[in-house]
Amino acid sequence: MNCRPALLRCAGNLSDRSGMDMATETATTRQRILNGAALLFSEHGYAHGSIRNIASACGIKGASFYHHFRSKEEMTAELLREAAALALAEIEKVELAAYAGDPEALLDAAFDAHMRAYFHPNRMLAALLQIYRHLPQELFLLTRQALAPLRQRWIEIIEIASGRRFTGADDANSIVFILFGAMNAVADWQERPGFARPLPALRKLFADLVFRGLRG
Repeated sequence: MNCRPALLRCAGNLSDRSGMDMATETATTRQRILNGAALLFSEHGYAHGSIRNIASACGIKGASFYHHFRSKEEMTAELLREAAALALAEIEKVELAAYAGDPEALLDAAFDAHMRAYFHPNRMLAALLQIYRHLPQELFLLTRQALAPLRQRWIEIIEIASGRRFTGADDANSIVFILFGAMNAVADWQERPGFARPLPALRKLFADLVFRGLRG
């Protein structure tokens, strides 16, 4: 597997340790491992993100990985939690009260927040979405749990935009999953040569389609 694109983008050189105390260095290396894994997962999937490839992408020896994580699964669990936290932090920047009376603007802002999380330089959310369906069962369930607050926030946004409350959790969750699928497909195509479109135009199209679909 060619890991060079991720290797070139994995920031920093671990040999530059001047001025770092041990605790800071450990935390920094740990984060670099997570970022390197996110790059590999987002480009090549979970199965190809071996510890050796992750260590290589981050400029450390394979054995050094185990100073920070006991296993690939433990590291992946932390990555997934960080990805979910990032997506939630971005959507929480959308102040619901500020869009009272303007549901299309609310949907536009929510779409923008999701795109910011997806295209964040650390690639955490992009990695989560790439590997989600291929995770071991325990990590799959952890991901669902970690994403629950994000899903609930989106339900609130959809209810405000549609002007109605959903009486069944299944209906609300289904709508959120459909929207996630649409947004993630857009994000994926944005990274393919020749298919990218200006995000403002896509945001407007998304908001218009969703708004009209929700309102009927």
